[in-house]
Amino acid sequence: MDAQLQEFQNLFDKLSASKDEVTRKALLNICRSQTGRLETPWETVWRMIMEPHQSAALRAALEMGLIDALASSTTPLTSTQLSEKTNCNEKLITRILRPLAVRHLVKEASFETYTSSPVTSFLSQPGVAGGFKFMFDIASRCTQQIPSFLAQDKFASPSPQGVFEHTFSTPLPMFPWLQAHPNHMKDFGDLMMGQQMGRVPWFDVADVDQVLFESKGGEKKDEVLLVDVGGGRGYDLQAFKTRFPDGDGKLVLQDLPMVVEDIQDLDEAVVRQVHDFFTPQPVRDAKAYYLRYILHDYSDEKCQEILKHIVDAMTPGYSKLLIFEWVLPDTESALFPSLLDINMMALLGGMERTQSQWKVLLEGAGLEVRRFWGEDKEAESLIECVRK
Repeated sequence: MDAQLQEFQNLFDKLSASKDEVTRKALLNICRSQTGRLETPWETVWRMIMEPHQSAALRAALEMGLIDALASSTTPLTSTQLSEKTNCNEKLITRILRPLAVRHLVKEASFETYTSSPVTSFLSQPGVAGGFKFMFDIASRCTQQIPSFLAQDKFASPSPQGVFEHTFSTPLPMFPWLQAHPNHMKDFGDLMMGQQMGRVPWFDVADVDQVLFESKGGEKKDEVLLVDVGGGRGYDLQAFKTRFPDGDGKLVLQDLPMVVEDIQDLDEAVVRQVHDFFTPQPVRDAKAYYLRYILHDYSDEKCQEILKHIVDAMTPGYSKLLIFEWVLPDTESALFPSLLDINMMALLGGMERTQSQWKVLLEGAGLEVRRFWGEDKEAESLIECVRK
């Protein structure tokens, strides 16, 4: 028996007994590897060719209301019943749902009769559908323009600026453009919320006592323990507050005005502060400043601007900067962060960085990397830094 297949059987037996997430991921990687070996080159290429069609079908199903209709029904629905619920053409419904059923995004119960699958239910959750819409409506359009945009510069730039602007014929970068298009901004917010689902929080990746709570200083309630810079709607701070409800020190959430104003569910103890991280950091001498999914949006030059303002506010020997992002290995990177790097290139001219690239970037900003926490290449790492 092939050694990898034997490993699969051993891991499957272990997973059946333990439900361990590390084991599940190892099994999934073996399945993907074996699929690649079983496919012919023709099948591999045509699978990739047809993937946009599948996404288009799902985007149409979301817009037609089919996903919500199936997710909310306790019984299978015929295409006729779905037509009555959504006011969409019955034959069109069948055509749209057919490829989704093949990929188990919905279930085909019988002839032209459908019901929800686990994926259907997941897509109906707040935030998930909006995130898919953003990636299809905005990100996918930009990625389609990458080859022609790079060709204009004879493929000289590894991190092009302007794919988004080129795609949407606008002088505005993505974030200012989104502020002028609130529907897409909402979908982007949903995307950020949806990314939290199923992901391990930073305080489960690192030793929080060692990183944050030890030698915290005077233990005064008016001290600032953690500043979430560009923290969106506050998901990470809320999770932190829930896990450590008795932690001394203030928690501060910072973001742009329209983001802060859109916050719905956040502990009242968390201070909400309007702040643009390209301007001087107003909270000085905090125990820790936290960045998640910020620096991968920008080029090294822009990152230096962001980091400089934080470094200026840090107290040497006391303050820390905590960065929770992908740290790519030099070889054998996982699929998701590899594709996320292309996504960053398309939308913002940003990038996912390797450990060596992180060190160069942070040292250039006057920071010393204490440790990279987390060894799972399919999950984010916490980068613990101090001011030099």
